[in-house]
Amino acid sequence: MIIKGFYMASNIFVKQGIELDTLENRFRKTYKILKLFSFTDGWNNLPKLNYILLFKTLYAKCESCSTDDFENSSIIQLSLVYNKNRKLIIHESKNLQEITQMAHELSKNLSLKIRDSATDRRNPVWITN
Repeated sequence: MIIKGFYMASNIFVKQGIELDTLENRFRKTYKILKLFSFTDGWNNLPKLNYILLFKTLYAKCESCSTDDFENSSIIQLSLVYNKNRKLIIHESKNLQEITQMAHELSKNLSLKIRDSATDRRNPVWITN
């Protein structure tokens, strides 16, 4: 099964993403330039994966941002964690339901647990299918 994800940090000119082939345990980066040209990197083998991680992040860091700013304007990332703390970002969205559904699909296909720190970042929980 091929799963396609996109990065919110992409800019107006270049949209970045990833294609994940769960049957062959491989991935490749994708790029779209001005919605006119698209190309991909070659396929890479997935490393030995530890778990799936859901977490919130901010792209525009600011010194005066409050905790409420973080909670209300953050992006949720879906990542595959390997080598204990290395991450392969699969998808980013502001929609928690979309990210959670994709995480469950990946969990079934890759037989991995899900660690949810997006719902409550102070108290992450393990989710199993």
